Amino acid sequence: MVDATEFRTRVTKILSQDYQIEFLGGNFDKIVNFITETKAGKIYAWISEVINENIQPIIISSKKSYKKWKMNQLLVFRYPLNINNIEYRVLLVKVKNSIYIEFHLGSHKYYDKVRKDFDLTRKNC
Repeated sequence: MVDATEFRTRVTKILSQDYQIEFLGGNFDKIVNFITETKAGKIYAWISEVINENIQPIIISSKKSYKKWKMNQLLVFRYPLNINNIEYRVLLVKVKNSIYIEFHLGSHKYYDKVRKDFDLTRKNC
């Protein structure tokens, strides 16, 4: 099982940016503690693929504001995760041509809330 602090440190190191990314989600630490080293390795590899632009983002068309950005300035990358037959989602949020601002990890219920916050429709995610 993976330590939550170590997981955050590893993700931050992979992203290698000056901006401090936020780690968000319902029961984030508890969920991370259930992740095996193998699954964590797959998440780290997925993040590297996102950084190398090998993964297509979900593009947000809404012009609503989110924190200090307009929604249409953001890209969302989604990674499904199954732990002990429970579905979780990882969402990595990036400002276009710039920094990664959020790493979300949560249950499907949490994911639905975040999806609504970002105005993402079911068909594009």
